Amino acid sequence: MLTLCFSKDLIEKLKKQLTIAYQTNDFRLYRIVQGLLWLSEGCTIREIARLLNVSERTPYNWLKAFLRGGINWLKNERYKGRGRKPKLTKSQKKELKTLIELGPEKSGFDSGVWNTAMINELILCRYEVSYSPRYLSSLLKKMGLSYQKAGFITDRIDEEEYEKQRKKWLEDTWPAILEKAKKDKSVILFGDEVSFAMWGSLSRTWAPIGQQPLIKTKGIRKGLKMYGVIEFEGGGFHYMESLQYVLKPKSLRELKKSGVPEDLIMKLKPLKDEQFKTLVDFTEQLETVLGKETAARYHSVILTHSETTGRFNKEGYVEFLKQVMAHFKGNIILIEDGAPYHNAGLVQAFVESTDSRLTIERLPTFSPDFNPIEKLWKNTKRDATHLKYFETFEALRESVCNAFKKYLQDASLVICVMKKLRKMADELTITSGSLLGC
Repeated sequence: MLTLCFSKDLIEKLKKQLTIAYQTNDFRLYRIVQGLLWLSEGCTIREIARLLNVSERTPYNWLKAFLRGGINWLKNERYKGRGRKPKLTKSQKKELKTLIELGPEKSGFDSGVWNTAMINELILCRYEVSYSPRYLSSLLKKMGLSYQKAGFITDRIDEEEYEKQRKKWLEDTWPAILEKAKKDKSVILFGDEVSFAMWGSLSRTWAPIGQQPLIKTKGIRKGLKMYGVIEFEGGGFHYMESLQYVLKPKSLRELKKSGVPEDLIMKLKPLKDEQFKTLVDFTEQLETVLGKETAARYHSVILTHSETTGRFNKEGYVEFLKQVMAHFKGNIILIEDGAPYHNAGLVQAFVESTDSRLTIERLPTFSPDFNPIEKLWKNTKRDATHLKYFETFEALRESVCNAFKKYLQDASLVICVMKKLRKMADELTITSGSLLGC
């Protein structure tokens, strides 16, 4: 029987190594040191092998190596990782990540888009190391990189100023809006505009291998344009379609088929091809040309043949703001982006006419991620237009409006796109009670 006698000093050093192994989760070092300590306590090699679930040869090898190298051998045995050693060192990976962040053009490529083949070429030229493209993707993820779609940033301000403005909005402007809303009992709304294409939209989906899903399309470049707002606290939703009114030659022919008297059609001819940006303006013209009573009698049929998709403009936006003011009670804080017509004189005049009931707050430039209604539009396209065929414009309108009806019936579908901002609001108001009351 083999009996070892370790000095007190050596046992203390072994116990110190055991503590290090425990703290660093080094299981291999832990087993070696524990086996040596058990040997010093009189355990046999066979008992140690059984306790550590190893072969009897393994503790013998540990003991021989320890007798040759002592404590220094243990220090060198600290876990260095299993399997094949990495081809790139830590410093090389750090440098590679920096090069990727700078973009391919900085490394001499013509393209502005990285792919694994280009990155592999960069690694081969710079470090004389080659990876398979499939493994390289896994390596890049481990380095904290991901394959993602880029976003735009304005060239009118430098990146540092851009980030400064975004940080200021999150840390100063947004808390101030919450405080003002709480003090004045205002409704916080996020507003935006969206266009849904009649030719449809594509998305990834499951399909048989080698068989790309094909979706029919009319190919008509016509879009359904909507103004919309969502309510921050209760998840309310309100929208308005952007329309314009034009009496085209075809419209006059259709009116005649619908039974409109010939003399009235003659009166409408001076309005032919004239565009009216709002229903109010068009109605006023009809009343001027036909008279109030006659215009009211034929109003519905005339709209049917003159109504067409409109454009986002200041006139339409003011009409939408009027609807918003009527739909939501009390003071309103509307958060929106800096679209040109948002700042038009006509819009500013309307805001001033509300006697401070409507307050406009601008988002930082190029910061759609701060506006949660953008996520709602994304969800709408996913449910209403992705991979769908629309034979008529009415079919597109019906599909989108069906999605909107769900938002009106179930506020949770709207609230879910504001989780991050609502969480921030609760954190900011935790000391004085939750703004959201949940």
